[in-house]
Amino acid sequence: MKKIMNWVLAATLICGFTMSVTSCEDNSDNPAPAKKKYRLVQCKQVFDDTDTYYITDYSYDDQGRLASYEKTGYNTRYSDGPYLDSYYTYTYGDHYIIERDNTRNFYNYYTLNDDGLVVKQQVFMIEDGVEVPNDPYYLQYEGGRILSTKDIDTGHLMVFYYDDDDLVFSQREDVEESPVLYNFTPSTLSVDHGYIKSPMSIPMTDELYMMGYFGKPSKHLVSHERSESNSKKTYILQDRDYTYTIADGHIVEMVEVTTTVLKSAVYNSSGTKTNTTTFTYEEVDL
Repeated sequence: MKKIMNWVLAATLICGFTMSVTSCEDNSDNPAPAKKKYRLVQCKQVFDDTDTYYITDYSYDDQGRLASYEKTGYNTRYSDGPYLDSYYTYTYGDHYIIERDNTRNFYNYYTLNDDGLVVKQQVFMIEDGVEVPNDPYYLQYEGGRILSTKDIDTGHLMVFYYDDDDLVFSQREDVEESPVLYNFTPSTLSVDHGYIKSPMSIPMTDELYMMGYFGKPSKHLVSHERSESNSKKTYILQDRDYTYTIADGHIVEMVEVTTTVLKSAVYNSSGTKTNTTTFTYEEVDL
């Protein structure tokens, strides 16, 4: 279950929400432009240190909700063509969302409260045609923003702290011997719609976070993220710096530079890599 959740959490560069952009009215002689609505239709992630890149295409239902996305991988060194990395579909019901991975025989079942926020997430593995539930996560909110998550399997409690409208810190507060800490530095940049990075420490996929099912996102884009995990055997530190290109109220390009340090009694290593992601949107009629 942990490997599956880690894989889901690692898929951090995909999103699928839309938000309208409004303009102020001048007067009757100069009426305000019509409202515009955009939705993400494709993103491309390129890794500078490999010959691999990914293209994710999104589709929507007749209500404008994310219906599916397909992530295709390309490796110019070892493969002559693309390969299917993942294919997700979404089913919406009364107080629930089913997020199904059609390539790995599992699905996420999200339970929603009356405000439309996810309060429980549970993974179901499919083994020989039988659905096998894993232990769930429970989530709490305060002021419309996520306050904590609890992993029933491990008992780990992750708590989130805000400065005004921005998430700045989260930590695992149930244990002292192996803390997991995340620091977020907000930038001065905001977007009206499109991609906004979700905190990696939350057990979710970015699609539902961007659609508002995990509460209000931070007001500003993250410029720097620092994560630290220190167990008795291994110390892991990751620093991520983000730069953005914004047009028409949404991100069209994001550059992520990650430096990772690993230390243990057996080995020490460090390295830096750069990922560049470009986003394509389409305008939708209201």
